[in-house]
Amino acid sequence: MFLSGNTLTFGNVAAYNTGSHRMKTDLQELAAAALGVLPQAAVIVDGKGGVLLRNAAADAMLPAGKRIGELLVDGEGRPVLYWRVELSSLADSAGRATHRGVSLVGRGGRQVLADIHLRVLPKRFGRRRRQLGAVQAVLVLVEDVSGRVSMERQLAADERLAAMGQLAAKVAHELNNPLDGVLRYIGLAERAEKPQAAKHLSKARSGLMRMADIVRGLMEQGREGRSVGQKTPAEKLLDEAVSVMQPRAQALGVAVVCDLAGGQSPVSSNLFQVFCNVIKNALDAMPNGGVLTVRMRAFEGNLVVEFADTGVGLTEQEAQKVFEPFYTTKAPGEGAGLGLCICREIVTRLGGTIQAAPRKEGGAVITIKLPLSEQGASACE
Repeated sequence: MFLSGNTLTFGNVAAYNTGSHRMKTDLQELAAAALGVLPQAAVIVDGKGGVLLRNAAADAMLPAGKRIGELLVDGEGRPVLYWRVELSSLADSAGRATHRGVSLVGRGGRQVLADIHLRVLPKRFGRRRRQLGAVQAVLVLVEDVSGRVSMERQLAADERLAAMGQLAAKVAHELNNPLDGVLRYIGLAERAEKPQAAKHLSKARSGLMRMADIVRGLMEQGREGRSVGQKTPAEKLLDEAVSVMQPRAQALGVAVVCDLAGGQSPVSSNLFQVFCNVIKNALDAMPNGGVLTVRMRAFEGNLVVEFADTGVGLTEQEAQKVFEPFYTTKAPGEGAGLGLCICREIVTRLGGTIQAAPRKEGGAVITIKLPLSEQGASACE
């Protein structure tokens, strides 16, 4: 044990000097040795929130400070524990308390998701009793669970995706046969004498062919070398998707503004499904009207497509979750939470990315980025 500045150090554990009352007891030295080998951040705090002792793990994980309110803070610099409230809670819970999944800002500004455990220590540990009241010292253990929570979320997402894949395979199997029959009857109708009927039936055929492509894609999930669909100029594909969704936009009073520069690059026809899903979600976010701006451009070897709406918007947390299976911000019964999940699956398969973000002006923006080299290579296969 030695004195450095105004702190006492026990091995790799530092304890703040409290004036003439230095921590010298066998109990304190034993505590210092025990805390020094703990992998969790360990801090001993007095009844007024002052830090008495901290271990090396606490130094590595948490910001510097002499009060617990300075060590455990959120993204805005506010204490995550209100010490007087915590002391009252500890008195009511036999001296024990646990807070799980607390978001902290660690040393260097690193975001940490932590479990915080509090335990009241024996009254012999700490400063003079008359200074501290009923509680003399509390052990605060901070366990970084960021990696574990991330793994648990990924496992849960994988399980949901597996269940969705099984359901999709069943639906695909059941839909494929009736689709084949419908296409056969449409072929017979097209050879009829009424040209106008043939024109409408031709459009119906085009729509059903896209449905057949979707079904085929679902059936091929999980197989090696899955098809990425036929190649179509990106501008044509996006224009078709906007046309399909235009009646819905008009009914909602939404104006769709398109800027489709640099859209002649060939892309997978599977993107039609992506574009339709993203547009539909944007329209659903504007039930009282608004503007949907669709921009397409080639930038640094990528095809970038942005869908910016003026709807109800997204929070940062919602923007991170909208692509998870079965997650939806819509009211019960208005959405299954699968559309954007399927979009991410398709875009990822094509070597691209899809992201959601809130707009400063209000609303949300979905950005799809596809490497043009990947699209060109696929076109030659």
